[in-house]
Amino acid sequence: MISPVLIIIVVLFIALLFNIPFAKFKIPPIIGYIFTGVVISNIFKLDHKTIETVAELGIVFLMFMIGLEFSPKKLNSMKKEVFGFGFAEMAIVSGIFGILFWKIFKTDLRVSLIIGSAIALSSTAIVLKLLNENREISRPYGRISLGILLFQDIAVIPVLIAVSILVNKDADLINLITKTIVGFIALGVFIWIYGKFIAPFLISQAVKTRSDEIFMLSVLLVVLTAAEIAHFFGLSYSLGAFLAGMILSETKYKYQIEADLVPFRDLLLGIFFLSVGLMVNISFVLKNIIPIVIMSIIFMLLKAGIIYLMLFLFVKHKRIAIKTAFILSQIGEFSFVIFALLEKYNIVNNVLLQKLVVVVVISMILTPFIIKNIYKIADVFDKNLQNFETFELKPAEVKGHIILVGYDKIGQRIARKLTKIKIPYIAVERQIELVKEGLKNGDNVIFANAANKKILESLNAKDAAAVIITTLNEEHTRLIANNLLEINPNLNIILLTDDETLKNIFIHRNIYILDKSKELAETLIKLALKCELKFKPNAK
Repeated sequence: MISPVLIIIVVLFIALLFNIPFAKFKIPPIIGYIFTGVVISNIFKLDHKTIETVAELGIVFLMFMIGLEFSPKKLNSMKKEVFGFGFAEMAIVSGIFGILFWKIFKTDLRVSLIIGSAIALSSTAIVLKLLNENREISRPYGRISLGILLFQDIAVIPVLIAVSILVNKDADLINLITKTIVGFIALGVFIWIYGKFIAPFLISQAVKTRSDEIFMLSVLLVVLTAAEIAHFFGLSYSLGAFLAGMILSETKYKYQIEADLVPFRDLLLGIFFLSVGLMVNISFVLKNIIPIVIMSIIFMLLKAGIIYLMLFLFVKHKRIAIKTAFILSQIGEFSFVIFALLEKYNIVNNVLLQKLVVVVVISMILTPFIIKNIYKIADVFDKNLQNFETFELKPAEVKGHIILVGYDKIGQRIARKLTKIKIPYIAVERQIELVKEGLKNGDNVIFANAANKKILESLNAKDAAAVIITTLNEEHTRLIANNLLEINPNLNIILLTDDETLKNIFIHRNIYILDKSKELAETLIKLALKCELKFKPNAK
């Protein structure tokens, strides 16, 4: 028996072997993970089921973090994108591809429509991950893509029910539909109660311990419990995670949760993409390379064309329709589940199914390149609007604001002064009691660890007028300052301290140091707002 440690060593080595040179050409790590899976599948005989189960957690954490960005109010404003465009995309694409399979491959019409539904699905894992990283998810085409992907996640359930009915002719259709509707309602009620009362209470108790480890444990428990609740009601893990994230988006823990979950999400998504590569049989691909490539090109172009025509009909904006269509042109990860069921019950020719699996993988591999060049692709098809992007409103980004690290007595005094003179600011505090006090006072305070670089990036520290640090902890202050200078070496950083050790540490850095005992709030604010002033190291 091969050692599990040896397998992990080989996987890591091959992943690095692909991704290091890929990084030089700015090829996303996603591609390296998929190729790693392809190679590994032909070296070792692995337990695909276990890997796929772990890989699914990557999508769960991704959907939870997407949910954190979409409050119930924001989702309510997306009804048209989710239930309008989402339903239309699934119905039209499924129908057209279903008819094509029925006519060309001579499969049963019912089976053809199920295959069409699988092809209509797009990749939540790849599309949302890349849109999030590129900060494009709030643009109109990103918003529409998210809406359609959310509906697709819901639509998987009726597709799986259709497979069950096809396999078991004695199945009670009304009973299955009723069970699904009841499951949706029960999930909605349970997740609302869970996200509104149980999860925040659990996290608040963990926060009181002031232990990062315990806080992380509580967040992991919250996410996985939400996913399991959805699964219990017969729905997807990712749908439950998304709904839980959406409800928690309105809590004061949002920023810290996002920052802490990023490493888990990226690691598990890496395993997911590796599991995609495991499905590829190289010898089969080489024998059928021509039909597979032709199918991949036709499927992606046809799907993009259908989505484009559908959106252009309703959105009336060519550029948005083009971008959305190409971004959703791939076939998604849930299609593997549908194809696996069709194979299990011998409903479809095995060779055709293997070709379809490889087509899905190829479409996924091409997607990062499509998203990376989406503006260039839009220019090719829409030359007259090459420089016209004003319709696609950019999300409002805070610039020229002040980030206040620490909401102690001095921090509170500075916050009150900033509020009085109407200067935009956001205060970051690790002690939950001070955060609650600040919120009661009407100050803009969030619970987060400013030493985490992701937190500073989410607060747009790069474009801040200044960052004022009042924290006393030496290690904490050092991490904050170093992360800030990595984000923007020219950022105005003001350190309030009476600690001589800290003064000596930063004496040669581009940081303005003030004696904390002076409590010069007004002077400090004036300095912070004078962006043209070049702060001198250790100026007194």
